[in-house]
Amino acid sequence: MLKESLSLFASLTIVPVIVASLLGLAYFRRLPPSLRYLTLLACFDVVMEVTAMLVLTLPGVRSNLFLLPIIAIGEVSLLALAYRSVLQSATFTKVLPWGLGLFSAYALFISFSQLGIVGHAVGLEIIGDLLTIGIAGLYFRKLLNELHIEHLRRDPFFWVSVGLVVQGLGNLLISLSSNYLLAHYSVQLQLIIMWGVRNLFNVLLYISYCVALWLRPRQSLQATPSRTT
Repeated sequence: MLKESLSLFASLTIVPVIVASLLGLAYFRRLPPSLRYLTLLACFDVVMEVTAMLVLTLPGVRSNLFLLPIIAIGEVSLLALAYRSVLQSATFTKVLPWGLGLFSAYALFISFSQLGIVGHAVGLEIIGDLLTIGIAGLYFRKLLNELHIEHLRRDPFFWVSVGLVVQGLGNLLISLSSNYLLAHYSVQLQLIIMWGVRNLFNVLLYISYCVALWLRPRQSLQATPSRTT
């Protein structure tokens, strides 16, 4: 019963990201580049969520975890491109291709090295979480140093950054404690944390996408020239 309930909750996590993608597509031509990338990210997540569900319906397939490296590369890349427009940092722009290249190479290496093995790529998850937290942290640093927004709550990437930090820290804690959970706690608690709590963090992140794409303010952080180098 618990597994079925958690599975139903996991399937419902796609709802807010579908809403976010529809909001973004409805106003796509009028969106700034950063929010266009966020729309593409929401659409990518919808495609990956549906693909993950369909894969499990195939005969003989026991897991969809082999999709994780593809999801990690796509999400980190689109987020980085979105924040490139927001941060307007010469240093970030220069480092971005190298960082994405190294992360993609590592993700593909993990993918090929674990072919036929059913299990979470914990190292990849941790690095992905650290990267997203770091990107959001650069936004908050810029915010503190160069804030020119009268109403912070109306800036879409404030909400995206809050969602990224909450989801990243939550998933990072789960990833770091996964081996301890597997060794010392019941299967029921493992399911609640691995499926329920992790998906709850994903829902919160997707809701932050919805808020960002709903706001679409006339002036956001990216509209202010940056002197960051």
